[in-house]
Order: sequence, then structure tokens, then C-alpha cells
Amino acid sequence: MGRDAQAVRERATVEQYEPPVFGIDRELWVAEDAETGCTGIGRVEDEAIGNLVSLVLTHESAAVDETEYLKLPGDVRKKRWSDVGARKRRGIVERLFDGF
Repeated sequence: MGRDAQAVRERATVEQYEPPVFGIDRELWVAEDAETGCTGIGRVEDEAIGNLVSLVLTHESAAVDETEYLKLPGDVRKKRWSDVGARKRRGIVERLFDGF
């Protein structure tokens, strides 16, 4: 997957938009892949590219169709396992499910 992700990064077209373009109130980055039609959007460049890579890898492993994907900045969730002792007693999967 590392090689595939790097290939997506290398062929991505990345643009930065600053307010007040398109009515946005803060900086926005858009990364597009012409090969798949996928678009990743982020508040910083790395987030846009990361979202794009995630989409392209999903697109390439999905059934063959003409679907194009768009990924916006995701939700930020508070870690509910900040207690160091709890981290040592429980596994990562259990802690992740605590957030949902």
C-alpha cells in the first residue's frame, strides 16, 4: 500500500484556496486525482492529500464502475482513554469503540 499511496501523491493536483474565494471563511486545500476522478479536501495540504489517498485506494479496490468519490475534513473525536493506566489495561480496539 505504501507504494500505491506514493503514486497517488505524485500524480495529485493540489490547489490552495484562501478566503473569500467561493465564500469560504478559512483556508482550504483540494487534492484531485485525474485518473480516478476522486477529490480530497482538507484544512491543510497534508489532510487533503491524505483524504485523496484514502479515496483512491478505496476506489481502486471497489467494484469497477464510474463512481467518483469526495472526502471532506472528518470529524474530530475526543479521546476517551486519556488515563494512562486504562491504556495499559485495555487494547486499542476496545478504546476506539469507547468513542462511538
